[in-house]
Amino acid sequence: MDVFDALEDRVSRLIASYLEVKDRVATLEQENAALRQAASGADVASLQQRIAALEAERDEVRRRLEQLLSSIEGLEL
Repeated sequence: MDVFDALEDRVSRLIASYLEVKDRVATLEQENAALRQAASGADVASLQQRIAALEAERDEVRRRLEQLLSSIEGLEL
């Protein structure tokens, strides 16, 4: 049962990470909208880089979660 507890813990942490990244993206999108209204080109470029980095992090979390879920599916009960 320890294997399942460990997997459950990992899934919980990955889901929490994914939700955190999702919240960060929403916040950055709001900041982006505000900056587009009042920002210079340099500010917009900086924000685009932050969004790209955050999207890459979100994709990594998603990949890890999918990998973990496929590992769980592969377990025989």
